[in-house]
Amino acid sequence: MIAGTLIRRNLARNRLRTGLTVLSVALSLFLFTLLRGVVSAMERVADDSSAQLRLVVHHKTTMTQLLPLHVGKRIGSIAGVRAVCGVRWFGGRLEDSNEQFPSLAAETATFPIVYSDFNLRDEELDAWRRERTAAVIGSGLAARLGWQRGQRVTLRSTVPPYLPLEFRIIGITESGAYQNVLAFRLEFLLDELRAAPETTAEYADAVNFYWVKAQPDTPLVALAERIDSALAATPDATRTQLEAAFVAGFAKMFGDIPRSLAALGLVVVATSLLVLSSTMLMSVRERTAELAVLKVLGFRPHQLAWMVLVESSLIGLAGGAIGSLPALAALAYVGSGGLTIPYFPSVSLSPATAAVGILTGTACGALAGVLPVFQIARLSTAAALRHT
Repeated sequence: MIAGTLIRRNLARNRLRTGLTVLSVALSLFLFTLLRGVVSAMERVADDSSAQLRLVVHHKTTMTQLLPLHVGKRIGSIAGVRAVCGVRWFGGRLEDSNEQFPSLAAETATFPIVYSDFNLRDEELDAWRRERTAAVIGSGLAARLGWQRGQRVTLRSTVPPYLPLEFRIIGITESGAYQNVLAFRLEFLLDELRAAPETTAEYADAVNFYWVKAQPDTPLVALAERIDSALAATPDATRTQLEAAFVAGFAKMFGDIPRSLAALGLVVVATSLLVLSSTMLMSVRERTAELAVLKVLGFRPHQLAWMVLVESSLIGLAGGAIGSLPALAALAYVGSGGLTIPYFPSVSLSPATAAVGILTGTACGALAGVLPVFQIARLSTAAALRHT
């Protein structure tokens, strides 16, 4: 009871300093939690990909080189392949805006099989198969742009010949992996390309990628090798990757995001630790005489050390808890469409990520109390009392 009262009074001794320290830790832990949320989202890609049994096939030379449609039929005949979905990058943007978002044209028949995690309802699937201009969008994109089911929208491609196409939104997916994506029928795009006078047949009858859905219990690495071997001696030699590896490679076009964020997170935590250490050293130095009096009254060194550690840990805990709240709001915005890196998963603050932020703040507080504890251990009661 006495120790708890002393801890509470010490925290309230210099409210301004304590408050500023808590805010400093909160800002650092806000950044740390935000960065950790993004890294966790990218780590979830590997887990989701393993469950979906998907491979990505693109040209061996470069992802921008197109693959003819007959390559998809060749891939579909390989043992272990359940379905093949040709995908072409559209890169749509609104007519009156330079803002772009991931927009893909996918084969009508195989899209619901290969991308079963879009989780479309039966009526949405019927509309997808029936309507030539059907499009499906992520819920984050819908919320950001104010789009609704049944609405017609016009997008202009950022890829030659820069076609403007009108779509009707027939479905909005809540799937976390496709929050910022628009998908529409490949046949619609290819028909429009064939009708464009400036395009050739080779350009119109091709796709950027083939997304492959494997049969259950099929080893994905072995299947990828079979696909590449089957096409190795043709002009359309391919490189087949696990979906997680492909997404990670695509994200690295924007920089090595996970490694950069992890390094930045360590810097943020170190900054928080330094701030807390400085505060606690100053606080203990100011209370040297009081600590000496407590020793005279019967408090043992380990009891005084425990009080300092609890005080420091509480400051770290408060900073971590306060920092997680704005991180929650920031990541909610990102998950609603604020981040539009192609193939990047949705980002959200899970309870586990928030807990990591709070525990990190508490751990920083405990570590920041180590140096003051050593000061207390070396404290000479007689010398300290002479300075009272």
